[in-house]
Amino acid sequence: MMAIFTDLRPLIAPHYITNIILATLYFILKNTPNVCSLLFSSCTLDMREWEWLTFLACVIVLKNRKQASIVEYMSNACLFAKALSVICFFNYSPAYGILYVLLCLAHVMFLPKPVYQGPESIVYFRGPNLCDEIARDKRVTWLITFYVAWSPKCVNLAPVFSEISNEYNLENLKFGKIDISRYPNIAEKYEINTGALSRQLPTIILFQEGKETERRPIPTKHVTLKFDFTKPNIIKEFKLNEIYAQCKKSLASRKKPNTTGDGSETKKDK
Repeated sequence: MMAIFTDLRPLIAPHYITNIILATLYFILKNTPNVCSLLFSSCTLDMREWEWLTFLACVIVLKNRKQASIVEYMSNACLFAKALSVICFFNYSPAYGILYVLLCLAHVMFLPKPVYQGPESIVYFRGPNLCDEIARDKRVTWLITFYVAWSPKCVNLAPVFSEISNEYNLENLKFGKIDISRYPNIAEKYEINTGALSRQLPTIILFQEGKETERRPIPTKHVTLKFDFTKPNIIKEFKLNEIYAQCKKSLASRKKPNTTGDGSETKKDK
């Protein structure tokens, strides 16, 4: 029960409340007796609108079937619902459609989606020290973002990565970032295309025992597979919960002193 409450708590933010209202506004107005009679000629959905609504429900289920977060699920559902609302409003009256679009734009401008602004646990690398740090202690697992400052996708990832680093950081599970526009040799070493049309920006790579074990997005021979850099997706694709548990267990075993037969303690070799 507490887990459900924790997942739903972010939806209390003004952005999400108003987003849900906007997404359902057409159907709310159509089913509010006094308001409906004032704005519309009919207070019931016609057959075509019911068909659109049914189609919307199918799209939401299919598009959101892999979402791990309730917040992301609701955000995507609202996006599709607003698209349908635009069609419904324009279908009834172009003036209503324009007014609704202006409301949606005002919502984006004045009540933007909240982003993480809390503490972070990130190491910012400067060129060659990246490879040196990864190789220095192979017991440390690294999750590193390779980014460029001019990319909107990299900018959008920044607060998400900061939040994850704050939640999952351990002595042997660390997070780093490097601006590969300043260090093209690093981009070349890890085969990351930094061109203006590149689909490899940003790239997140997981290093375990000093070696790359996972990266997103995944480049193939002909195309780079698209990856949605949301917090739930990053945690899921890099198996951060499992890695965190393993690193915490390993850390505890390293810190636990050995005991001799007579009950005295001896320090473990590092």
